[in-house]
Amino acid sequence: MIESRARLLAIATVLIVGGCATLEPPPLREFDRDATLDPRVTPASLDEPARPTIEAARTPAPTAETRSGLAGPRSPDELIRWALAENPLVRAARFNVVALQHRVPQVTALDDPVVSNSIFPIPSVAPQYSLMGYMPYSALLAQQFPWFGTLRLRGEAADHDVKIALFELAAAQLDVVASVKRAYHDLHFSEHALALLGENRKLAEDFLQIARVRYRLATASQSDVLRAEVAVSDIDREMETTRQAVSEARAELARVLHVDPDTPIETTAESPLVAVPEKLDRLTELAMAGRPELQGRLAAIARDEKAIELARKRFYPNFTLGAIYQDMERTNAIARDTAMGMPNVGLFVGFNLPIYHKKLTAGVHEAQARAAADAQLYEAERDQTYRDVKDALVAARVQQNVVGLLRRNNLPSARRIFELTRSEYRSNKEGVDYLTLLGAWRDVLQVELQIAQVEAELGKTLAQLERAVGAQLNEHPPAPALLNAPSPVAVEPDAKPAADPPAKPSTPPSPSASPFQGEEKEKPPIKTIDLDAPAIERNEAVR
Repeated sequence: MIESRARLLAIATVLIVGGCATLEPPPLREFDRDATLDPRVTPASLDEPARPTIEAARTPAPTAETRSGLAGPRSPDELIRWALAENPLVRAARFNVVALQHRVPQVTALDDPVVSNSIFPIPSVAPQYSLMGYMPYSALLAQQFPWFGTLRLRGEAADHDVKIALFELAAAQLDVVASVKRAYHDLHFSEHALALLGENRKLAEDFLQIARVRYRLATASQSDVLRAEVAVSDIDREMETTRQAVSEARAELARVLHVDPDTPIETTAESPLVAVPEKLDRLTELAMAGRPELQGRLAAIARDEKAIELARKRFYPNFTLGAIYQDMERTNAIARDTAMGMPNVGLFVGFNLPIYHKKLTAGVHEAQARAAADAQLYEAERDQTYRDVKDALVAARVQQNVVGLLRRNNLPSARRIFELTRSEYRSNKEGVDYLTLLGAWRDVLQVELQIAQVEAELGKTLAQLERAVGAQLNEHPPAPALLNAPSPVAVEPDAKPAADPPAKPSTPPSPSASPFQGEEKEKPPIKTIDLDAPAIERNEAVR
């Protein structure tokens, strides 16, 4: 009977140890299940953890199907949605959120219980008790319990790490959106410039034919013909340079989209116009409330506060509770006549002694210093946000004014001068030679290229402004009159950064949602949006 009890105890010990090693993980939520690196990972495959992770994270190389999927003219919204789904940096940030989510149940769980077994196979040198008998072995099962509130603080600190990762995901999405818009504007300018140069090449060929005819009629010199040929050659040279710029912009856009660089992505015919906001203080308030870097710094400060509390918890002991089983038998007992052979069952209580206060105090000071450092980083991030918003807004206003001046004054004047010079040259007016005609024509071309370039720079600056604010400025494109209208360049001198947001960060964005992602809708008539109006009224104005 004693041997059967020993076998049962050994079997129970094996089952306890084996059961702790093969517990099934809790079911994943929808987001976790979708973002699992590899569903084929099992406890048996954990001996080689790197292989399934790398194989699951590696995406297939772009194929002809992906090239045809993005071929042709595409709007910025279509490319943004593609980039938010396929960009590796966004996907890496999303996997980081999943990894930190799985850390929460780890830090809030107790440590593994300890099972020990002491065997005494030689009765002569084993514990002998006159009343109890010979003890062949003893077993101990113990579990450590940290001080009250420690597990809760660990979980709250880990939860703040998840929030930080969520804000990093939002920042990565904003970076990708801004990169797509900048590359899109570069590609749109290069394509527009190439179209302008193509039209002007036809005009240069017409001038060349006119110069040749007039040379045969002895009304023009041979130098006019040579200048016309040089003008055509200059256009061809500029077209080759512009084709290179188109290829570079397309390659940059393909990099952000994570597609084949040979994908023939094209932009739409019209440039995506965005109105320039007028008030700096309102934009600053939006940036303080919505920029993910600032919210991430606040989450880091909240996490550091929990770390300080955890460091103070180390001044208190951790308790260890357990059960002891000691088997007894009469067979090999020295006092066989008096030995009862009844096993002993008892309880075990233990705790550590936190007596090294110098070490514990240093841990608290370290956590406090880290919290102070994160607070200063938040201040630096806030100052950088204010500077980025102000610089981008001033640059956008200047570029908007330049576009308005070029469209209202320079372009109409250059076209009138060119039309007048061309008619006078065809009529063989005295004093109007080919050099005068060529200069007027080049002036028109340069103004048109300048307008396209400044509009592209304006779009890139507004993308930078949206990135600094952390929100989309215009849901629908404004009317061209709003873009060409002059705006004040001076920024309000009394504008100051908004007050600090609350200590606790706001609810983080959903990791599956993108900052600018949404369904395409039919664009309504353009309405003026007042930045000072409440959020509900602004949304109604947009609708």
